[in-house]
Amino acid sequence: MEEDSKGGSENLDLQRYGPDAEKARLHNERAKKYFEIGEYALAEAEVREAIKLAPNWAALHDNLGTICSEQNKFQEALIHYVDALRIDPESPTVTYNLGYFLLQTGLDTAQYFLERTLEREPIYPDARRALGDLFMDRGENSKAISAFARAIEQNPKDTRARFRLSDLFWEQGDYHESAQQLQSILQYTPKDPVAWHNLGLIAIMLKDSALAEESLLKAIELDPAYLLAHYHLACFYAENFQLEQAIYCLDKAVVLDREQVREWIQDDEKLERLRNHPRFDQLLSED
Repeated sequence: MEEDSKGGSENLDLQRYGPDAEKARLHNERAKKYFEIGEYALAEAEVREAIKLAPNWAALHDNLGTICSEQNKFQEALIHYVDALRIDPESPTVTYNLGYFLLQTGLDTAQYFLERTLEREPIYPDARRALGDLFMDRGENSKAISAFARAIEQNPKDTRARFRLSDLFWEQGDYHESAQQLQSILQYTPKDPVAWHNLGLIAIMLKDSALAEESLLKAIELDPAYLLAHYHLACFYAENFQLEQAIYCLDKAVVLDREQVREWIQDDEKLERLRNHPRFDQLLSED
């Protein structure tokens, strides 16, 4: 949701939205607080009251679109996003939010609005990341890499763009570049278990056993319920002939989700050395 206008000369700017703009701002402020705690119906009611007071305030319509989208009321959301754009067609934020909504709902017109956002505001990393997502979903990987790289250039702390870029490099077999993005993420968010888990998988591909073990263990330390981390660590130990450690990790995974692990191990060659272990069948048959 868009921020409220508060303080100083910004309060004077509110007057262009009508004599009740300050009351509308207070409703919008309450809506934002409700939105942040997931009380979307209450947030919607507050924004609707704000719009009654200041119907020509584009940000209010934009926020109502976001709230409706969170409630899966997509047709309503689109109407409100379009209303916001009609009121303020030059706003990069309004244009971006419409483009991002269209991207999330799978509509092809998303690209047009995301590119228009960047025409109006070239330094807009969220829009560049969204374009990267769009190109990646289409399989246009070179364009996706370029968009994610520009997003990161404009905001080095954009970990979502770095994750996506890491995934793209992984898919292309460029494991060094993939690992570099994950290591950058961990510089900013050292307690991200997903980044540690993914780094562990890449380290396995790079045949860096020490980093692989360290990274997967770190992911589990940060999130003891991280099923994939337990499972992949079991696979790592099995392939490195550390069978007791592998059984121990597989046991942890089975406790978390026996049915899922049963499905994974059916054809997983990484666990081949465990199949004759006396505990292997027992782990999967225990209720």
